[in-house]
This record gives sequence, C-alpha cells and structure tokens, in this order.
Amino acid sequence: GRADPTPGDGGAPSRRPQSIELGEDDSSRLPPPSGEYGGGAAGPGGGLPYSMEAWLEEGEDCLVERIRNKFVTGDWGADGEDGEKEVFDKFEDLEAGERYGPNGEVIEDSDDEDGEGTEGMTDAELRDLNAKRKASKKSEFDDEYDDSKKGNVGKAGDEQAEGEYVEALKREKEARMRRNRDEFGVDGESGRIRYEGFRQGMYCRVRIDGVPAEFIESFDPRMPLVIGGLTPQETERGLIRCRFKKHRWHKKILKCNDPLVFSIGWRRFQSIPVFSTEDENGRYRYLKYTPEHMHCQAVFYGPQVPPNTGVLAIQRLSGNIPGFRISATGVVLELDASAKVVKKLKLVGQPTKIFKNTAFVTGMFNSELEVSRFEGASIRTVSGIRGQVKKSIREGQPGSFRATFEDKILMSDIIFCRTWVPVEIKNYYNPVTSLLSKSGVDGWRAMKPKAQLHVETQTPIEVNPDSIYKPIERKERTFNKLYVPKSVEANLPFASKRKEDKKRKKKSYVSKRAVVMDATEKKKYTFMQAVNTIKNEKKAKRKEKNAERRAARDKEQAKQDEKLDAARKARKRQHHRTEGKLEAAKERKRLRG
Repeated sequence: GRADPTPGDGGAPSRRPQSIELGEDDSSRLPPPSGEYGGGAAGPGGGLPYSMEAWLEEGEDCLVERIRNKFVTGDWGADGEDGEKEVFDKFEDLEAGERYGPNGEVIEDSDDEDGEGTEGMTDAELRDLNAKRKASKKSEFDDEYDDSKKGNVGKAGDEQAEGEYVEALKREKEARMRRNRDEFGVDGESGRIRYEGFRQGMYCRVRIDGVPAEFIESFDPRMPLVIGGLTPQETERGLIRCRFKKHRWHKKILKCNDPLVFSIGWRRFQSIPVFSTEDENGRYRYLKYTPEHMHCQAVFYGPQVPPNTGVLAIQRLSGNIPGFRISATGVVLELDASAKVVKKLKLVGQPTKIFKNTAFVTGMFNSELEVSRFEGASIRTVSGIRGQVKKSIREGQPGSFRATFEDKILMSDIIFCRTWVPVEIKNYYNPVTSLLSKSGVDGWRAMKPKAQLHVETQTPIEVNPDSIYKPIERKERTFNKLYVPKSVEANLPFASKRKEDKKRKKKSYVSKRAVVMDATEKKKYTFMQAVNTIKNEKKAKRKEKNAERRAARDKEQAKQDEKLDAARKARKRQHHRTEGKLEAAKERKRLRG
C-alpha cells in the first residue's frame, strides 16, 4: 500500500522527499516510522507528507466505498443467507445538525418532506404546510398503531384487540374515502374510473371460441356488446307458440306468413309467424290477419326459450320507416315439435239424382278413396237441410257418392261439407348478423314481405277473377198454388178448411133495406151534420196554415243548408288537399329510402 522510493540512474534511491499514498491496510492516525524509506524523516514529524487524493475520490470503486463495510456488521452490498436485505431510513446527525437520506445523501434544511421549500412563504402558507405535516405524521402513527393492533386479533379472548381492529378498519375506510373525495370531488367512484380506468377486480376477461373473422373486422368500439349465457335446452330449435297482440301505436294490422324480426331473450332473428285463435272446443283456428284490439295465438319456428319469456316483433330494421317501429308484443306460452293450427275448408258438390230423401252427389271428391275417407261426414245444403255421406257409387264422375238428408232436396241446392285441414308452419330462421357487417343492419340481408316487393319492383298486384265480388243474380221462382183434394178437405176440421166467399150476384137485404127517420131523429141528424161541417172547415183552415208555415220553414232551412254545404265543401276540400300533400310527402320519403 505504500509507495516505493524511486530509484535513480545508478540504482540508488533518490534523496528528494516523496509523498505517501495510504491504502486499505494503512492507518490514517499513525505516521510511518522514521527511516523506513531510506532513513528519511517521517510524516508530520519531519518525514514524508500524507497524500489525501485517494480519500477525496468518488465512485463505487473509491477508497471510501471499499472500506465502508469495515465499520458495520455484514456487507451493505450483499444479501444474507435468508434473502433479507437491510434497509436504512432517513437519519439525522444531532451533533452536526445535518440530515441524511437512505443512501447517505445530505438533505438540506430548505427541503421538506414534500420537496417544497419554505422560503418566500407567507405565515398562512407556513401554517397550512405545518398542518399538513402534522396530519401526515398522525396518519403514519395511526397506520403503525393499526398494524400493531391487527396483529393481536388472532389472540383468543382479546375483545379489546378485536374492537381496536374494527376501529382501525373504519379509520382506514374513512381516510380512503376522504382521499377519494378530495381527489375526485362529488363524482366519487365514477370520476375515479373516468380518470384511471377500470381497476383489477372491476372487470373480467372472457374467452369466446369460434368468433367469425367478420366480427373482428367490423367491430365498432363505440357500440357496447351484451354478453349472455344460454342453457343447453335453448340451443335447440323448434316451434314456439306465444300470445300475440298488435301494438296499439302501430298503424297497420299484421298479415299471416309475412316475415317479422323477433327479439326474444338474447337473440334477434327473422321468422314467419302463423296467427290463430282458440275456439271454445280447443281448436286453434287459422287467422289471416291479427285482430285490431285483441290477443291472438302466433306460432313460428325459432330457438327454444323458457315459457313466460317476452316477445318483441318488428317488421323492418333498416330503412326510413315512418311511424312506430314496434309491430307487436307477446309472451311465450309453450314449445312444441308440431303445430295444431287448422284452416277451414268447404267442399262443394251438386246433386245429380234425387230419390225422396236420398240423392247422388258429384263434384265434391275426386276418387273413391277420398269418399271412403269421409264416410259418415256431415253435409249440409245452403237451405239448411242436413245430411250424411253414405257410400261411393261407380256410376258417373269419379268421386260421386250417395247421401241421405233430413228432407227432400232440390236439384238447384248446393251441398257443402265443412272440413279442417292442418296449416304448415314454415321452418324459416334467419338470425340478425348486423355485427358481422361494417354497415350494420343495412348489411344484413332479410326476407322482404310481398307487399314491399310489389312497391320496390313496381309490380301490379295479381287479381284472381274468382275472388272479385259480383252482384248476385237469382231468377224469381214461381210456386204453384196449394191444391188440396176435396176428399182430404172433407176430413179436415172446420178451422183447417178453406174459407172462400163467393161474389154475390144480387145485393143483400142489409144493403137494400130503407131507413125512415122521425122528426126528432131528423133534428138530431141535422145538428150533427152542422157540427161536423164546422169541424171540417176548421180542420181545413188549420191544415192550410200549417202548410204555409211548413213551406216558409223549409225555405229558411234550405238557405241555411246551402250555407252549411258551402262551408262543409270548403272544409272537406282543404282536408283532402292536406291529406294529399302528406301522402305525396310520405311517398317521396319512401322512394328516397
């Protein structure tokens, strides 16, 4: 560690004084002995001077850092066997009056714990700063105290420790709430989430397998996604029967077999409903349109859902639709694999031969097999005579049969048979995949109703001539007079016999006899004639006055009616003009899309 004397040219040591560099093994308090270096004087006592450059060096490999571990137990830079590391906090040298940090740095008096200087502060600011320091120290003490009390909770029978632990938790909660309130104001948790986002424990991570690539490509972060779960039964599809009602704010009634978009549970899909109503005998009768202000039954194909699930129906999701968009609402009643909806069908036939109460009927069936299927079925004529299908006959047109009736029918009677045929439910299911397209709902292709296709393609509506109502033309039938034989009439009671009065050729006695009045009767008769004449005269005058008054009133009423008609026509003309403008605006809006 000492510096050797520098040799001269001839190998002898130099006589000029040399400085001494001290190392780790040298003592800074004792000078080297005299004469150690060629008999020269030593150190401050007349020998070589000390060199302090090694002590003033800085850095990790300097002399001071190398000998630092000599003055403590253990090594500051190495971990112990148990993996623990000694940590030093701030300390203050009371003799020197200086403060040092954990790494030995000197903390000046002008720096406080918050790193803010007190120079230039007013008295009020200093008081606030001291109050903050006091509050922070108190909180540190409370934390240390609470930690010590929390460690005593596990001791059995220590009720006081448990109470202190609860109080410590309350103080922690109040301090945390106070800090949040000071930081985020009245917003509280919502403001905190807005600034720092969702913390751990406030969200969950979900892994979804089988996601289409189109969903990732067209994902819009501004549109929230609702994640739900389905039971194993809800993954199957079948027929759903629900109680259905047109929404009161929807303008038009709904037509059967027109596609609708249903929103049921977690799903939105398009299907084709069939409407029906339940009769008293439990039959579900087919309906062509929904009732105006009543519930009906609707059956459609879709994913199975639990009963009592709400149903929402919309005709169209895209496009500019005027009016209320929700078409109908309902609730699921039951799930079934087959439908029980039936439709009324009338089979019509005409009689070919009539034998008293028996008749041969043709035109109702097409083969003997159909007749055998309907043997025993009830039939009826338009006039109300009931009958029954008996057996098929080989004569005449195929499908002819023999039938019996309650009474003899006529050749002009029309015979019909009321039957019920099941209605087929179309298994159509089209889920709404608006999230798989960048254009949203407009990118999803849905089935369009027939009326919408007629409007878009400007195709005229097909008219079936047989469906057009025509005026009913019936020939007048003349019936012969009832003829009762005399032998039968003779045996009838007097009340049932005909009473025919023959015309008299001569006048009767009552009409031919003359009445002769005496003087008193003549006076009475003359007086009554005069009274009746006066009465008739008054009645004629009153009738004439009433007629004149009625004519004047009719004339005045005609003038008022003329004024009212003019005002009514003007009001009706203005109403029709306004309606026409509204209809034209709706048509232009619909054509624009």
